[in-house]
Amino acid sequence: MEFIKFITAYSILTLSIIGYGFFFSNYFTKFNNINLSNISIGYLGLFGIFFLTFVSYSTNIILAHSNYHNLIIHLIGILSFLFFLKKNYKKIKLKYFFLAYLICFFAIFYFKSHDDFSYYHFSFIENITRNKIEFGLGHFNYAFSHVSSLFYFNSLFKTYFTGYYFYQIGQLSIMILANTILLENIFNRSKNSKLDLIFFASLFCVFFINIFFYRLAEHGTDRSAQILFFLCVIIVIDILQTKNTLNKGIEVLLIIFTLIITIKSFYILYSVILFFIYFKFYKLKDFQEFFRMFSIIYICIFMFVLMLIYNFANSGCLLYPVEVTCPDNIIWGYGKEKIIGYMNWYELWSKAGATPNLRVENPEKYLAGLNWVGNWFDAYFFNKVSDYIAGIIVTIIITVSFFKIKKLSLVNFNKFKFLYIIIFILFLEWFLQHPSLRYGGYVLIFLLLTFPISLLLSNQNFIFFKKIKSIYTILLITLIIFGGRNINRLNNEYKVYNYNLFKNPHYRIGDNFTFMQDNRKTMLNETDNCTKINSIGNINCKKIYGYNIYFINKK
Repeated sequence: MEFIKFITAYSILTLSIIGYGFFFSNYFTKFNNINLSNISIGYLGLFGIFFLTFVSYSTNIILAHSNYHNLIIHLIGILSFLFFLKKNYKKIKLKYFFLAYLICFFAIFYFKSHDDFSYYHFSFIENITRNKIEFGLGHFNYAFSHVSSLFYFNSLFKTYFTGYYFYQIGQLSIMILANTILLENIFNRSKNSKLDLIFFASLFCVFFINIFFYRLAEHGTDRSAQILFFLCVIIVIDILQTKNTLNKGIEVLLIIFTLIITIKSFYILYSVILFFIYFKFYKLKDFQEFFRMFSIIYICIFMFVLMLIYNFANSGCLLYPVEVTCPDNIIWGYGKEKIIGYMNWYELWSKAGATPNLRVENPEKYLAGLNWVGNWFDAYFFNKVSDYIAGIIVTIIITVSFFKIKKLSLVNFNKFKFLYIIIFILFLEWFLQHPSLRYGGYVLIFLLLTFPISLLLSNQNFIFFKKIKSIYTILLITLIIFGGRNINRLNNEYKVYNYNLFKNPHYRIGDNFTFMQDNRKTMLNETDNCTKINSIGNINCKKIYGYNIYFINKK
């Protein structure tokens, strides 16, 4: 019974997300009076995530995301879906969404969650459902300084019916919607006599995200952002192939890139691709032409500002932990010395200088120049990155074996060389600054290796029946590997934790999930709602204009 309730709840909430996608597309983009036969349900779903994130950011400034708040949000979303369904029921194509849902089905269920989820994600989201925006929450746990828009989006899905078991619905939805878009690209373009770059890029991406990102509990916030970046690259390829998609492609890029940056703020570096597109197709004199998309640009800028506000509220930094964005005189701020310490720690960790089994004696010397490279190769590259690269190579070999290259096709290379150069520059930045796969390494390495192969395979003629057979075979292999790995995981979780997804298809909630909320509770007196409790150490609380501000007593 719990299994049925879980699946039903997710299905209904998904309709709400798509409903907001319909609404947003119809009233805020140049897809006005949208032709649903020409736009993927996958993109509409991502637009829904974008708009709901915007709503979540906006409302949490003045109120908590209570059950009542969230119920109203989703009632509106479902009504929006039904409204557009009634008007366009003959045009809505859901078959690729259902196929993507089928592929990802077993990922929905898990008992053991991501370490970061139990460490701070759950507590962070819970706090959003109980309180309006607060300042200085990072003093309870430095991890609360890592603000992600997924936390605010996921907070909308706590209801009387679902409880707090949909706090990873954002990650799941992005996974399914991305698969929907990629599958639609594959099957629609398979009808052409020649298979283009987008076809092969989408095929590689489907293979990749479902095999390497098969376990939803491990997505955290990092993998969702990287999945979305895959889609951005494909959109850029589409724009470069044909200028007919320019205006709408730019709109979609702005929406998805803004979403990526709010999920993980350091991906702001990747927006260099947006500047590339602008200077490729627009001139400085065309600035006004570019800004014809005023409504999209306006809401994206507003979304970005809201992200900065929440970053600033939690840590005292506009972009944590970038020191220059952290004013020194903020009452709830950490102070420059502490920020620099956190920044150095993240760099040390990403360069394998701090692991469960190792902590270098002299971090400053270790991080100087390229001193860290040797140990990074020993401790991290040959432990994780090499296995990952080997997996990509196997993926390439399998794909190429089905689509044999008859002749080399380098005709289009010049058209895409600057995109490839940008990806390579981003890879160098990743390697030199934060060489951990979770910090963009997955997507950058994958693109560097598969992009040239996709170019070689594109623009060749393939026999129709052989082509279709190859596509279905590759997708079947993907489904078998994805499903098999998840079924094996579920079987292990059943043996270790006595987890039965048919009786209780939810993740485990333990004491460690709520430690932040419990600590915060002890600080808040029911009468004045903000008082110092000595048991919390040197954390103080004061209320200004009805907002709780937590700070360290520096005396």
